[in-house]
Amino acid sequence: MLTFLLKQNLAVEMKGRHLVLTGRHMNRKLAFKDEFGEPVVMTEKEFYSAYEKKDILVSEEQPLLGRVPSVRNAPPDLTCWPKAHTEEALRRAAYLDELLQEGNGVLPGNGKLMGLIQGIATRRGDAKPPSPSTVRRWARIYLRGKCTVRLVPAHTKKGRTHVLKGRLEELLEETLETSFLRPERPTVSHLYDAFVLRVAEENTRLLPADQLKLPSEMTVRRYIDRLDPYLVDCARLGKYAADKKHRDATGKLLVKQILDRWEIDHTLLDLLVVDPVTGKVIGRPYITVVLDRRSRLVMSFLIHLAAPNTESVLRVIERAIRPKDAWLEKHPQVENDWPARGMPLVIVPDNAAEFHASDLVLAFDELGIEILYPRSRGPQMKGAVERFFRTLAVALIHCLRGTTFSNSRERGDYPAEERACLTLQELEALVMQWIVDVYHQKPHRGLYGKTPAEVWRAGETERTPRLPNDLDALEAVLGLRHSAPVHHYGIELDGQQYHSPELGELGRRLGPKARVDVRYRDDLGYLWVRDPFRNTFLQVPNKDKEMVGMSRDIYKAARARVREEKGDANDQRQVRIAYASIMTEAEAARKSNKMRQRRFATKTKTDPDGQPRSSQGTEVAAASPLPIPIYEPPSELPAMSIRPRSI
Repeated sequence: MLTFLLKQNLAVEMKGRHLVLTGRHMNRKLAFKDEFGEPVVMTEKEFYSAYEKKDILVSEEQPLLGRVPSVRNAPPDLTCWPKAHTEEALRRAAYLDELLQEGNGVLPGNGKLMGLIQGIATRRGDAKPPSPSTVRRWARIYLRGKCTVRLVPAHTKKGRTHVLKGRLEELLEETLETSFLRPERPTVSHLYDAFVLRVAEENTRLLPADQLKLPSEMTVRRYIDRLDPYLVDCARLGKYAADKKHRDATGKLLVKQILDRWEIDHTLLDLLVVDPVTGKVIGRPYITVVLDRRSRLVMSFLIHLAAPNTESVLRVIERAIRPKDAWLEKHPQVENDWPARGMPLVIVPDNAAEFHASDLVLAFDELGIEILYPRSRGPQMKGAVERFFRTLAVALIHCLRGTTFSNSRERGDYPAEERACLTLQELEALVMQWIVDVYHQKPHRGLYGKTPAEVWRAGETERTPRLPNDLDALEAVLGLRHSAPVHHYGIELDGQQYHSPELGELGRRLGPKARVDVRYRDDLGYLWVRDPFRNTFLQVPNKDKEMVGMSRDIYKAARARVREEKGDANDQRQVRIAYASIMTEAEAARKSNKMRQRRFATKTKTDPDGQPRSSQGTEVAAASPLPIPIYEPPSELPAMSIRPRSI
């Protein structure tokens, strides 16, 4: 059996006219248009009434036919009404039960019924017994199943009548469309003023006996309150804002095992970092985080000054797959282990350009990782990592020296530029210590009171993490891709020359004008070259050993700066000087000249650690150079120590 949904574009036949449902008005009326574009408006009651009379026939040749979903529900009980109404229903039921028992299920005549009612009232101490006609009215309702709920007084059906109807309601609907349901969001007072003019204009065309009576502004406000709030917000706020405001989270994402689903995203940290050499503020860094949805364990993170790009995504994914033991050895202050490792089944990014790059998609295809792109402007589709950013900001970042807080009102007059003292490396150490020793060891509400570390260890018994046989192969797969020729001096990429004896042999075997598949990363120290004969990747080092550890992106910007200054871009000394200059200034977060002057003036009054200098020129004893993640002067607090949590 075919069914239909009363939705937009539903086609029906009404007395020979072909009508198409175009939508609903704010008062929930249905708006149709016929084949000539003439509007036809009716209420749902009128539609279904004509449908029952077969004046409206639903056309079978349309795509909107389907099964109407059913919703199970249960009737209300006596607890759903006020106490006084419930007691009145029980009082009525007591009268009826005793009277029906006296008459064997039938009420007697009015003469005998009056005496029985008086006797019941005397025994119950009821000063106002009901009349026989009232009791008979109760009995007609009660005898259909003897349901006490039906005897509840119908006070909820009381209320004021609708003043706005007919032509007056039509004028108000027209005024709503032109003077209220607009993106500029006019107030109700503006709407009422426009409505007064419309009514006055309409009355000039009517006879004195047919004049429309102007309702009060409060009546108009009550009418607006009865409109569909979603449709009102769609017209005034926009559909995206309305969907977000009236969203229904009716389902729950269930991830059964670890490594089933990873979520990845970036955010700009509310913290200023300084250059490790000059101590100058170089800007706010980004953090890219990969989170396992089942255990809420942080698989990896990457703190970087450059804007998020494909390179940062590939690097953090490689970190997430690798074991963390070698990384933890560089941070001996971390007391707990970090068991995050393995390859996921699905990864959920956002719709940023770096997640659609061909290099990243090809790498994930080779690793067998499915990319699940959420819908546009849908951060709730990866809510776990979004919520982690808030926890990180509140629990750690906003407690560090140099924080900018989340907004200017919260920041107040806190001098973030003057208080900034953390370098990028020190910030990474603090974030790692907080993640491993605090976040992973703290009970999580979404895990029913368990810690992420506990859930991960329990999940390893059900699924053993899958790791690549060769980590060098993983690095080659998760690299940016390029096709380049092999010269006698090697491969040239971004102004750097890479060569090795193995590459020279490969170039001779391939012959002139041959090109090879190159994989490279942000590090200028080396790259990977595919050997098509042995089907392996060769690690080819940079001929300039001083380039090891340098950032490729910043080096490109340094060469561009040298060109702008009309220097020799091939002069490595000039390029290195420009490189150091960019590292100091962090191009993307450079401050204004006024801010730099203010920092210079502050620097003359304080030592490099931010402590005031004495009047005799000697420096006050500085605090420990280790940064303390608490918003208080470091000289008054001990160094941070976090006890490991027993698991």
